[in-house]
Formats: sequence, structure tokens, C-alpha cells
Amino acid sequence: MLIRVPPSESDWNLKTTNIEMPSSLYIHIPFCATKCYYCAFNTYSFQKEQAKVYLDALQLEMALYAPKTSPLNTIFVGGGTPSILSANALDKLFADIQKHFRICSNAEITVECNPGTVDSEKLNVMRNAGVDRLSFGLQAMQDETLRQLGRIHTVDEFLQSYLLAREHGFDNINIDLIFALPKQTMDAWQHTLNETISLEPEHISAYNLVMEESTPFYDWWKSGELVLPSEDTEAGMFQWTIETLISHGYTHYEICNYAKPNREVKHNLVYWNNQEYVGLGVGACGYIGGVRYTNIRGIPDYIEALSKHNKPISETEHLTGNAEKAETLMLALRKREGICLEEYEQRFGEKLDVAFGDTLKKWIDLELLERNETHLRLTRRGLFLANEVFVELM
Repeated sequence: MLIRVPPSESDWNLKTTNIEMPSSLYIHIPFCATKCYYCAFNTYSFQKEQAKVYLDALQLEMALYAPKTSPLNTIFVGGGTPSILSANALDKLFADIQKHFRICSNAEITVECNPGTVDSEKLNVMRNAGVDRLSFGLQAMQDETLRQLGRIHTVDEFLQSYLLAREHGFDNINIDLIFALPKQTMDAWQHTLNETISLEPEHISAYNLVMEESTPFYDWWKSGELVLPSEDTEAGMFQWTIETLISHGYTHYEICNYAKPNREVKHNLVYWNNQEYVGLGVGACGYIGGVRYTNIRGIPDYIEALSKHNKPISETEHLTGNAEKAETLMLALRKREGICLEEYEQRFGEKLDVAFGDTLKKWIDLELLERNETHLRLTRRGLFLANEVFVELM
């Protein structure tokens, strides 16, 4: 039986007692075998002993948040590379989650996996723990491209991992892909996507490459060493992706995400609907009681804070007024359906035009936004230029 631990002393004081408690949980596992050249996530090289101490600290953090959490509808274990943990470590992680949190019987539980880091023992642990969704980071279907990205797996290793997961009964799998990669041609991207579609995953995430500061790719790009596809080529890849996946029965439900019927990722919809969630782990973000918080980024400092039974929070932001309205609007516009006008009015007690009327009119006139009686959403052209709209809303 899954139980909730008794309330703990906490430095988190929720002043509003009638708010709905979060029912979603994100857990960050920051370890990777190596860091990819394009990655700006808060990750560290895997060390077995450090991982053991980290998981012990993570359990202490769970105990601090569990009393203020509703039964969980979604759990997302991301990274980093959660699947780099041993089977025993994964078993401990899920045992700790089950010890501290109540979990709904139909909860969606996702684990991010890197090809080549899963085996039968780990998959059995996850299945027995109730994990019902895996997300594999493939990125490309060409070994040379994977090497250029700093990935450690080959296409064949991905296929072995994917098929092994199928053999172990996982029937809800996402595959992550990236397009507009250095020197990538349209033919190469079409090959990657077509080969991915042939595997019939339930969900595909297809992201365009973004140059993030403090990454090798960014430095090489700024120095002229990295040659990227033209903006027209990138736009062509994006539009072709939409058309191709729709034609193969996938619903385009968010800018970069596509799902077979009823396979949309429930956890990410919590983010896009600007709903509250608990974020645990080094560098993790959460949203509780109208407050966004970010945890300490360094593993030693994170562990030290929890050894003193303090929440390892480094930054907080209380979202009120126009800031909360703008964030709600921007996140909802990521969804293909856009923002429901009635739901916005119920949440904020005013129509959308009160805060954003002039800005919305501008983008509607430029045909980047479109509106009907119930929703406001990005147009097909607006999907590719979404950041231009979002920057002005901020």
C-alpha cells in the first residue's frame, strides 16, 4: 500500500490554505556518461558513489514535499540519463517515491532513457515499479551525425534498446529527434524521421537545434566552425515534419510534439497548462502555491542543504498579475489547440484582451495568431516564429 509520510518541518510556508495541491512530480537525475556538445542541461559525469549519496539526499527532499502533495497523476524522471543508474539504484529510487508519495492507480510514470544504457534487469525494475512510459533520446538515424553531436550510442544500439523495451511490454514509448543539425540535409532528416515512423512509436518529439550558451556547439558556431542549415531549410524541415507525421496518424498537439491517439504526454501538459508541480533534484524547477522555485545546481551544495533538512532552493519567483497571465498565455500557445478563452477568463477574472489586446491584434494582423469563438492559437506559420510572439508577450 502506498502511503504518505507524516508532515515534516519545512521552510516552505504556503500562505493560501485552499489552493489545490500539486499532483505532478518531476525528479532530476543529473548523471550522464558524457555531455553532448549541444546540451546545456544541469548534468554531471556519472560516478557510482556520488550517485548513491545523491539518491539518499533525494529521499530527504521527497520527505520535505510529500505532505503538501496530492495523490500523483504524473511522475517524470528526467535528466541527465536516469537509465544510467544501476538496477539496484533504480529500484531504490522508485521504492523511495512509493514510500513518500501516494500514487494514483492510473498515474503516468515516465523515465528518460539513453540508448545503450538499458538492459533486461533495469527494464524489469521499471515495469515492476509501475513505469508505463519510456522516452528514448535518439536524435538522428545516422551514426556519423550522432558522433558529431557527442552522442555515445549508435543507431544499432538504439534499435536494440527500443526493441528490448517492446519485448518487456512497454507500449507507450517516445522517441526524441533533433533537426536543423550541422550540415544536415533535407534528405538526411527525411531518412531519420521515416525510419523512426517505421518503428511505430506512440509519441515523437522533434525539436529544432537551439544554440545554447556555455555549450561546445555554441562556441563553435560563434567562431564560424559550425555550419548550420539555412533558415529556409530549417523551416522546410519543420513543415515537412508536421505534414508527414500527421499523414501517418500522429496528432500535432504541441509545437514540437506528436502523438498517436490518446498518447499525449500528460506530464508535459501540466507545464503547458501552467499548472503546479513539485520539482525535486539538483537544479530542478517546481511551481507550488504561485511560487516558481529553482534548486541549487551543484551536487555537493545540494547534498549539504538536505543534510541539514533544508529545502535546497536557490531562487524563487512569486508569479502574480501580468507575469502569471503572460506565462499562462505563452505556455498555452505552445499547444496546437492554443489557449481556451473561457478557461483564461475563469482563472483570471477578465478576458484575454484586457491585458494583451493590442499585442494580440498585431500578431493576428500579421497572421501569426488566429482566433475563433473558443480559442486563440498560433497559425501554421506562427508555429515556426513562435519565439517572436513570445518575446513580445513577456
